[in-house]
Amino acid sequence: MSSATIVNPGAPAGTRFSVGRHLSLASLWFGFNFHWLPIGFVLIQSQLRSLPDVPHAHFGEALGTMVGAGAVFAVLVPPAVGQLSDHIRTPWGRRRPVIFAATLVNLVGLGLMMTAHSYGQLFVGYLWIQFFANASGAAYAGVIPDVVPGPEFGRASGFLAGMNQAGGLAGVLVTSVLAGLNHLTWAYAAIGVITVLAMIPALIASRGEGMGPRPERQPAPLVEAAKKFLAPLWSGDFGWVIFTRMMVTAAITIVAYFLSPFFHDVVRAPNSDQFTSNWLGIVFVAAIPFGVTGGAISDRLGRKLFVYLSGAAQSLVALVFIVLYPTSIPLVIVAGGLYGIGYGLYYAVDWALACDTLPDRSRSAKDMGLFHVAQTLPQTVAPAIGGFLLDYFNSQSPNSGYRAVFGSAIVFFVLGTVFVSRIRSVR
Repeated sequence: MSSATIVNPGAPAGTRFSVGRHLSLASLWFGFNFHWLPIGFVLIQSQLRSLPDVPHAHFGEALGTMVGAGAVFAVLVPPAVGQLSDHIRTPWGRRRPVIFAATLVNLVGLGLMMTAHSYGQLFVGYLWIQFFANASGAAYAGVIPDVVPGPEFGRASGFLAGMNQAGGLAGVLVTSVLAGLNHLTWAYAAIGVITVLAMIPALIASRGEGMGPRPERQPAPLVEAAKKFLAPLWSGDFGWVIFTRMMVTAAITIVAYFLSPFFHDVVRAPNSDQFTSNWLGIVFVAAIPFGVTGGAISDRLGRKLFVYLSGAAQSLVALVFIVLYPTSIPLVIVAGGLYGIGYGLYYAVDWALACDTLPDRSRSAKDMGLFHVAQTLPQTVAPAIGGFLLDYFNSQSPNSGYRAVFGSAIVFFVLGTVFVSRIRSVR
């Protein structure tokens, strides 16, 4: 079944979204990436390097342990909160109250991380935001299939990609400026403000969410109920979408989490925190036009081509890092542009693939919660694996750990690209 034939029960027949409503609906994705990208790829690495209770020789272990612990919430919270929002009813909808409350409570965790002077406080703050930011994201994931007309899933995915990349670009620009001023941790305050502001237009644009049929509660033995809850992970095209998203996200995360130390130890860039932010800025500048336009184009040309081109471009950049161990700043910058093109191509169709293949529209948030896990789980587990690889191989030979880290990213890119071919109902 192609994306053009899917009918969304939450959108009246013939409905067409304006550009303004698409942008407003996608605005929270701007806030989410402004939130997660600086924290995951710049802030915690910089803080760990400066904390007195984290020895340099155990940097990878400390990073891996913290983000690995976050995997518990990354796995459990999205589908559980999604399931909850499928069933609740309020005068304000079933998704929006969860988004509103979780986004505000998340500010507490940002404050803990901003003021952290010990590994323990940073650890607690990180787990806090893993819980509440993922809760907000899980409810938000159900909004798109609730309100967007089926023939516009690709268009919506393109706007989400553009907002994702614009949020990342804005986030890294802020961290770059603050790193240059030696006030990097003030980025947490900016993150708090932006996530709240980005939430407001999304809540307004998602009016009408929750108007579809309420899923029937079907009592069943615990084991049977658990199997049914998790069945989309391994069945049908939606299962392949989840698997391939998990692989691609693992690859992207491994590359991103170890850019700052790679630029510090191998490229020897001056002010590696600021250089990492600038490099990621180049990635997002290159990605935005491909993300915004790619989704709408994929409604006509199909989704898979974008994934294949994306995997090839990003794998090539990781291969350059492995083979050349570049110290040329211009070469590293060019690599950032190529990586950004691949990044934009993938996220142009990311959400569209999920909406195309959803097994049950009435339980969209629960299943989109599982889809959300395909992003959050690799973002917590992959750095844990990479951190231990980095420390082990670096102990054998200085800086050799980066070849293991980026080599594993290539493996994940290949798996996530090749197995897209197994999705039968989408071109």
